[in-house]
Amino acid sequence: MSLHQKRKLVSSIEGCRPSLHNGQLLVSTGNSSIDHIIGGGMPLGTILLIEEDKYNSYAKVLCRYFLAEGVYRKHSVFLATKEDNADDFVRKLPQAIEEVPEKRTELRNVEEEMRIAWRYNDLPKVSLEQGSKRDYHFDLSRNVPQGDIEACDITSIGSDENFGQLQKALKEKLSDKCFKLSEESEKKLLRICLNSLGSPLWWTKEDFEGKLVRFLVILRSLMRNSTAVCMISIPTHLFHCLEPKLLARLRNLVDYAIEIESFSGAEAETNAMYREYHGLVHIHRITAVNTLAPFRPETFDLAFKQRRKKFVVEKLHLPPDIAELSDTLVPRPGLSCSSAAAPGTRSLDF
Repeated sequence: MSLHQKRKLVSSIEGCRPSLHNGQLLVSTGNSSIDHIIGGGMPLGTILLIEEDKYNSYAKVLCRYFLAEGVYRKHSVFLATKEDNADDFVRKLPQAIEEVPEKRTELRNVEEEMRIAWRYNDLPKVSLEQGSKRDYHFDLSRNVPQGDIEACDITSIGSDENFGQLQKALKEKLSDKCFKLSEESEKKLLRICLNSLGSPLWWTKEDFEGKLVRFLVILRSLMRNSTAVCMISIPTHLFHCLEPKLLARLRNLVDYAIEIESFSGAEAETNAMYREYHGLVHIHRITAVNTLAPFRPETFDLAFKQRRKKFVVEKLHLPPDIAELSDTLVPRPGLSCSSAAAPGTRSLDF
């Protein structure tokens, strides 16, 4: 099937929009900041890896964003988690709040406008926040109504399953013709969220690394021919005692890899330079899917902060260290008419 035919089949799916860079259909992760740094969203059939922070508090928020977008768009949802109860995890999803556009009134009095710097009126405002404005956002301080959850097709996997059973459940779910690109029928979108995959609760004595890698290889092959997107969070900070090259292999098996580095419990938590942020965001992989070149973000120096209502990724902006600069200040030549000029300066004689 040609790429044009694929786009025609899935163009009617709620929540899909064409990319501004290459025209392929993208699906939102639920967080506009994450969408922005990976190129506008996730293409169909791709996998996004979230490398968890130390206490798995912020990566879990991104998983809830991902699922909340699916509930809001009436997508089918597949959730696998062993760290939390699946029903409790879904009940804590943030609620979607639709924004009302502000009414802009024209200024009738021309004298109130800025006259000196009038050329700056048409320039865009500089913002460190990464993301595009949408007509709705998710409020972390509110939970999604129970009626919206019941109206959504949600499949959850509990704590008794292993990699083989999870693979079988995913294969059975993706076998539905409404999720397969090769079938000419009405298409739906499936959101797959695997929370804290590879945690100690998934540990097996025999060939744990091999089972995890094998599962991701099969999952990627299943995703490529389906109208589905997948977000996986993995506690990679616990893999230091396993095979040294395991982390690099995992990143090569996904399409996007983002690491969440939290300042909680670290020296940076008390550093005055990072007082505005809660951690850093590292982009390790962006794959070119159905394109010749991958998307390249504006900057890789990114930090995040979690406010009461939202999770925001911003450009890392560090203030100057005044204490350090004061020791290295060198007197610069200047103009002075006073006879008591500072040492090292040049005075003018009239």
